[in-house]
Amino acid sequence: MVGRSSRFESTAQGDQRPSALVRRYGSLYAQARVDTLDALDAIPQLRDADELKSKLLFSVVVLGFRSVQNTVSDMKAQVRRALQIPAQLNSDPRVIELDASVDDYLRANPDACDVSRNVEEVCAQIWATLYDYPCLKGCAGLTRYVCDCVRLAWALSIHGFVLEFETRAFRRELHVRFHTSDHRSERIRTYLWPALLQAPRGPCVHKGVVIT
Repeated sequence: MVGRSSRFESTAQGDQRPSALVRRYGSLYAQARVDTLDALDAIPQLRDADELKSKLLFSVVVLGFRSVQNTVSDMKAQVRRALQIPAQLNSDPRVIELDASVDDYLRANPDACDVSRNVEEVCAQIWATLYDYPCLKGCAGLTRYVCDCVRLAWALSIHGFVLEFETRAFRRELHVRFHTSDHRSERIRTYLWPALLQAPRGPCVHKGVVIT
């Protein structure tokens, strides 16, 4: 697999290699999501709220990506401010090279950034949205899932991966149908899991799971 910088991934990167991260993204759906659903099922108020639970676990992934992407953008903006680079020079080749250097540093040091604030941000958004379910705050399985999603979102984002969940028509190169889907319909009713793209408008490296 070729990364965004067009260099082949190095085996020295271990579990931070892009191909390993994509596999972890698949495992997040296949295993961590299932484990978290089990933890939520143990909460009496949520036992029969299947749609809410599915939307919650989907939202955690989306919110996690959004939070860490904002953090990376803020880091780059802080570097530009420290160097007193005016906004009108953002498209200057030297500024683009500077941003690329920040990306290279983050990829080389994936654990250098503390993502605990991102975890707190995602949790706060969930608690605020689902204020009718204060029981969620005490669900250790959900908190663990948020942490796993945010950490993986960070690792994927610094390699340039993005989520795709805006397409409303089923596309075989982007989606797989959940077993409850109407296979005669091409209209996507619900996303259970976002597709993962190698880059914005890039190839799909892990298909999203949808209900048509």
